[in-house]
Amino acid sequence: MKRSFFRIHIVAGIAFAALSANALVGINELTQSLYQKNQEISSLEKNVESKEALSRSSDSAYYPTLNAVGGYGQNKTDDLVATQKGYLGYVEGKLNLFRGFKDQSISNQRDIDTQISKLELESKKRELRKDLTEVASSMVYLHKLQSILEEEYKVTQTQRQMAAKKVAAGLTGPVDNLEFELRESEIQIEQKQINQQHQEAHQKLVKLYGEGIDDSALEKIDFSGADKLGLVPNQVSIENTIDYKKSQLAQLRSEFEKKEIKSDYLPSLDFAYGIGRLTPADDVPIKFNESRYAIQLTIPLFSGFETYYKAKAASLSVQSAEKLKIQKNNEVNSDFNTLKTKVSELSSLFEINEKKILNSQKYFDLTLAEYRRGVKNSPDLVNATERLFSSKKKKYEILKELEISKVKIEYYE
Repeated sequence: MKRSFFRIHIVAGIAFAALSANALVGINELTQSLYQKNQEISSLEKNVESKEALSRSSDSAYYPTLNAVGGYGQNKTDDLVATQKGYLGYVEGKLNLFRGFKDQSISNQRDIDTQISKLELESKKRELRKDLTEVASSMVYLHKLQSILEEEYKVTQTQRQMAAKKVAAGLTGPVDNLEFELRESEIQIEQKQINQQHQEAHQKLVKLYGEGIDDSALEKIDFSGADKLGLVPNQVSIENTIDYKKSQLAQLRSEFEKKEIKSDYLPSLDFAYGIGRLTPADDVPIKFNESRYAIQLTIPLFSGFETYYKAKAASLSVQSAEKLKIQKNNEVNSDFNTLKTKVSELSSLFEINEKKILNSQKYFDLTLAEYRRGVKNSPDLVNATERLFSSKKKKYEILKELEISKVKIEYYE
């Protein structure tokens, strides 16, 4: 009953909170596919099954054992005139009645090992989800930049055509043509750099999946928007985080290990029995007509200080696990508060940049109109164009950072 209660208590203690749905739109299908294809996930799942099987094997300590024994031997005592020798064969068994709570301690340790293996599996899934979100966010960001640069390139070409007409009409010098040609070259350089980053991002996907992912599979993925990404919990429940749970279970396991070792100081009680030919005999055929049973009390007297040093080591392990738990508490608090501050700053930055986009659009429209009238020159128009599209690029850069920060926060939820 004690073992059953403990198992229920531990299982309830590691119930996982559902991950927030505020991450990248359309990424769930890719995430599930990643869980199925990633070999480390498969390995950890097998490890969970292995720990569960080992945990169930702990029940065998409470069942009787049964063995068939056969062979040749001899008995010689002062009470017997002749030495008994010959063949023997019997069935023997033993029932563990008490082993100083050693069985319960071992059973609880194996239960904890099972829960730790589940936490490691969940931790790896969240780590992969974070890695996938980082790569997918970069891919979405690069695709957005490609579209923005294509638009900027077309606008710059149109402006260069306008400048060529003004130069042909003698309204301005050839420097205007050169100004827009330089800007076109700068955009082409940016496009080349983005293509390189795009290929690198695809290689990261290959590393995660073990195979390439086409851009078509990423088309339905998009940023979820700053309004949702800016929503984060005010505080985190340290006790519910994976790292803290693992350190807590490690401490608890050390305590049970200490109890297991201390049980070696206590006596053990067993019920032993045997049926068959217990005394050696040359009778042919052998008669299996003997039986015996006993209640055996075993009291440990000396183990060569092995138990002493093991108990000392276990006590130090408990202290070590306690300090690790305190450290994890501090780390989780610090990391969460850092991410929370970053999300808040990025959300404010996003709002400022949205206003900048509106004002940049107005400034661009006015500058373009004045350039057509000859009030503004080519550097003014290039500057207004670059400022507008720079603001558009910044929007998606902020959204990418928000996505990555949010999925990191999910690790603590």
